[in-house]
Amino acid sequence: MVEFKVDVNGVLIKRQWSWGTVVKVKDELKRMGFRWDSGSTTWVGRLSKVSDLERLRELLRLSAREYETLIQPLLKASVKVPKVPEEFRQCSMGNRVNLPCVVRLIMEGGYVEADSFEEYVGKLIANALEKLGVKDEAAAEEARRILLSDYSLKETYGRRIEWRLAILGNGKVTLNFLAKGLMSSLREIRVPYNTVDREGNINRYEIPVIGRGDVYREGDKWVIRFPVFEKQTIASLLRKLGYVVKEVEWRPRQIKVPKDDVTLLDFQKHALDAWVKNGYRGTVVIPTGGGKTYIALKAMATVKAPAIVLVVTEELMNQWYERIRRMLGVEAGRLGGGFDDVRDVTVAIYNSAVKKIDEIRDRFDLAVFDECHHVPAETFKNVAFKLTAPYRLALSATPTRKDGNEELIYLTSGGIVHKATYLDMVHAGLVVPIRHFRVYVKLSEEELKEYRSIGEDNAIMLRNTAAQAKAKVPVAVQLAKLEQSLGSKVIVFTQYIEQAEEIYEELKRELGAKVALITSKTSNRDEIFERFRLGNIKVLVTTTVLDEGIDVPDADVAIVVSGTGSPRQMIQRVGRVVRQTEGKVEARVYEVVAKGTIEEALSNERHPDDEVYEKECRKYDEKDLALLLNRVKAIVSKLREQGSMLRYVKGSQ
Repeated sequence: MVEFKVDVNGVLIKRQWSWGTVVKVKDELKRMGFRWDSGSTTWVGRLSKVSDLERLRELLRLSAREYETLIQPLLKASVKVPKVPEEFRQCSMGNRVNLPCVVRLIMEGGYVEADSFEEYVGKLIANALEKLGVKDEAAAEEARRILLSDYSLKETYGRRIEWRLAILGNGKVTLNFLAKGLMSSLREIRVPYNTVDREGNINRYEIPVIGRGDVYREGDKWVIRFPVFEKQTIASLLRKLGYVVKEVEWRPRQIKVPKDDVTLLDFQKHALDAWVKNGYRGTVVIPTGGGKTYIALKAMATVKAPAIVLVVTEELMNQWYERIRRMLGVEAGRLGGGFDDVRDVTVAIYNSAVKKIDEIRDRFDLAVFDECHHVPAETFKNVAFKLTAPYRLALSATPTRKDGNEELIYLTSGGIVHKATYLDMVHAGLVVPIRHFRVYVKLSEEELKEYRSIGEDNAIMLRNTAAQAKAKVPVAVQLAKLEQSLGSKVIVFTQYIEQAEEIYEELKRELGAKVALITSKTSNRDEIFERFRLGNIKVLVTTTVLDEGIDVPDADVAIVVSGTGSPRQMIQRVGRVVRQTEGKVEARVYEVVAKGTIEEALSNERHPDDEVYEKECRKYDEKDLALLLNRVKAIVSKLREQGSMLRYVKGSQ
């Protein structure tokens, strides 16, 4: 005979049995959820159902006293109900219902979210009382005592927590299973996105942020990829579906930044401070020439974290690369333009980043979106959605878009945290005011006939016809010739290669090597830019290729022969001539507009009202061009007199 011990709900039952009986009983106890405690050489278990106690009564041959001792706590943990619900019939004790038993049945039916086992038990008891339609604090307290001491219940809770655990990081969550309704709910996470059709109509859509390829198996786990800015949306959804969400504590990785030679002006410091206070997220709006690059460089020196800078062109990539090396002492990697070199700090062309996005998406903690108004475009959007960098800085002179997609910029990178004005930059000595002259030309009879044959609803064809008016060419040529004779450096902007080539050929006949043409076909841009910087070239004739994304040497005069109605394009073009240099006190901007056409409206629409400071804005007819030329001569003469007087005063002090 051997001593056989069983702990039932904290009550110790002892028996002297043969080995044969012990083997039979212990097998049955295992099936009832009892476990062996080697320390006390005792089988330990917790029962909450009267039916289980009846079964144990027969198995252990309980005496009346033992049975009474075990059933009393179950009676205390029971509540009286008018009618026992059918779903809890097995928990009934006459006209009473055992709460721990009801709790276990509720557990089997689904998961209850809780941060601890204690909270879990409390919620289950409250749920049980609600389903039974009664209140009984004494029974609830006794049920709580019984359930909290039930190690099997605690183990079940632990297993459920582990199974339902969702490890949530930046842009990635790992799960053990996909809950019912999860995939359909993920597809419902959408953001507004607009497109513009050929007629100029805005079509509004909602695009999903999570695609089929963003949900996949990784070993025995499920992985869901999502845009980092949707992290809280994902967390809420998972909790709603019964997952236990555990957010991975995140801290930016640190890299070495050998030096910080970036000095910011006051308005630039305000921009950086606003970005930092906003949690290292946000859009900074600075007019062209306001040193957006330096704000980003200072941000990189501040966080000292792996960073990627997204740019539009190869030229900009190389300019960023040089500035990072010179001002931060960091040898950055480059992606695009023949480079495939990813480092802790990398400058990448948007299109190249898209191609390598799966390799670089988790590589960085700071993402800088230069010229961020490009981000809503389909290609650029894919970068902003998939990079998992939590720190984000979007830079633009003009984030507002006609299609309304600037909201996508703010969603992916953060809203506007600072907007500098043109006067801020004037006061800081970065830019100068402008004189703005519009010259109106007439269409030829043939052009007018063609223009009138186009339907009023075809805005693009109307614009194309008006923008390429032949009368624009001689006006642009005269303006450029005058300005170069006055010592100005001039950029002539067009929308069309043919128009640019025609103006260039006219100017070349009279100015020779002092004029150069830059289009998308030009291969020796750097050489031309250097000659322009030195003053060997006085006039650059170009297309949209110089609108943005290329660091062009400072000029004094912009002649806009043709363009769109986009304020952003106009601001970028004006930005090429407003940077302050030694002795420069103002810039001049000419627009050549086809009179009586859609171009008049486009000129008004793109007018940079609040983006620059205009000392003067006047309109001239082409027949009055001589008056304009004489006025410009007088203005330049007066400025030179004032400059000479100022130099004289300074020299005599």
